[in-house]
Amino acid sequence: MSEAENTQQNYQVHVSPDLDYSYRDIANIYVGAGDVTFEFGNIHRAMPGNITIGNRIVLTMNNAIELHQKLGQVLQEAQKQLHEQLKQNQQKPG
Repeated sequence: MSEAENTQQNYQVHVSPDLDYSYRDIANIYVGAGDVTFEFGNIHRAMPGNITIGNRIVLTMNNAIELHQKLGQVLQEAQKQLHEQLKQNQQKPG
């Protein structure tokens, strides 16, 4: 890995007050030569068997790898918390 890849930048993040949430049923991932494309969509309720793609996001390969690593970390943490909650609920007299 080059020195530039090892350096991490710190950014200040601002979340827009009118941030839009999109709930999706389907996710597809396509890997190209230098980028990764994510497609998100919903099952078409009026036409069974049909899907409408609502978002297409393209990331560089490095950003996609970073997303993969971060997602893995937060999912592991969430799974540990869920297991702890389940253990606590089972230990409560009921």
